[in-house]
Amino acid sequence: MRKAKILFFLAAAVLILIVASCGSIVVLPKYGIPLNIVEAGVVRDARLENLASWSANRTDLVMLYYPSTTLFSNRGIVGMSSTDMLVFLNNEIAGGYSNDTELSNTKNQILNWLKPVSNLEGNLTLKLVPNDLLGTTWDLVIGVGSEEKSVITPDSGYVLVQFVNQNGVYTVTNVQLETDWKNLNVPKNIPASQLKGYAFFKIEDGVITASRVILP
Repeated sequence: MRKAKILFFLAAAVLILIVASCGSIVVLPKYGIPLNIVEAGVVRDARLENLASWSANRTDLVMLYYPSTTLFSNRGIVGMSSTDMLVFLNNEIAGGYSNDTELSNTKNQILNWLKPVSNLEGNLTLKLVPNDLLGTTWDLVIGVGSEEKSVITPDSGYVLVQFVNQNGVYTVTNVQLETDWKNLNVPKNIPASQLKGYAFFKIEDGVITASRVILP
């Protein structure tokens, strides 16, 4: 009987150790949150970095910097030149940053146009899901909760953005625009060392109406 009790307590101790160790190594999914989407570019200068810093101090928006006209074109914003300094909020031009006055006016316009984040919730899904307990590789998962049909118009669609933090500026590295979200090329089996920031948002009649963002 005593031997049985000892074995029982040893087994219980081992079980506790296993649970405790798993609690420290099990990696949970990362979920996107709704945010206002600020997009700026093409020039990176001190004013752009000022806008990025200002944006980072807010909890209701994210600023994405597009370093090339090609990325803007992939996003569906055409006609940009390599010297442009434009700022968009939720897909509408909010101003620019070519001088200090314009930058100040742009910040004020952003504050005036910001939506409550609850208005951007929609039914989008964006999450990073680990493929193992240690989170060595991840899958990005996107979707639309109600499996709604796409609205095929020139001013509507779904955007998937990948971005990295480059010295305090969330810099876009890849962007896709599709009228049907199922046609987006969603990265899978991403090594933990290569995880980025991700934004998934919906445009209706020329305005972003729903969004999800995972910061890098």
